[in-house]
Amino acid sequence: MSNYDKMLAGAQELFLTHDQDGMIRRWALEHDDDFLYMEYFGQRLRIDRRTGAVSHADAPGPGEYRAASFVNEGMALFDLLTRGDARPRPAGSWTSISSLGGIIGAGHDRTLSHEGTAAKFAGRCDALARACERLGGVPDGKGDVSYDIPVFRDFHILFQFWDADDEFPANIKYLFDANALRFMHYETLWYVMGSLAERLEFYANGT
Repeated sequence: MSNYDKMLAGAQELFLTHDQDGMIRRWALEHDDDFLYMEYFGQRLRIDRRTGAVSHADAPGPGEYRAASFVNEGMALFDLLTRGDARPRPAGSWTSISSLGGIIGAGHDRTLSHEGTAAKFAGRCDALARACERLGGVPDGKGDVSYDIPVFRDFHILFQFWDADDEFPANIKYLFDANALRFMHYETLWYVMGSLAERLEFYANGT
């Protein structure tokens, strides 16, 4: 079992200790005796109420993203469901991950501009824009490709991409709502970004 699988298992165990009826009321979740249902990047996922296992609620159709391990999905959803007793509200303003994470975030923010994901989209702005739209994104902000993309209810991410040129490599910036840490811990935002990167690459490649 990898470290990521171990972290997911721990998050599942924590989820099972919380009041699921409270989660249902707080988030107005669709549910039945066996599962809680949530939208995540436009796909309907379900959480087993007895084991905490995350899976697709509906079989992905042809050309639709299919999660392999559900680590990113599970870590984000479990943190959202178990964080606090009141449903958080977005501030309605964007901020960088460096602002949310302080000194740690500043270091992380610098690494994003040179990550492998950005290089994969160099020279492919049209394909990247189509991928953003496939995820329900709405054009917004600065950059060669910039979209406000819904993650789950009340929680969005602003994805910005600058293509490579003669002087600079391709660059990605992820912006979150100023109240993002009321929804989940700072570290969990990286699972959300991982989920987005996987889906954008999938749809940009037309697979």
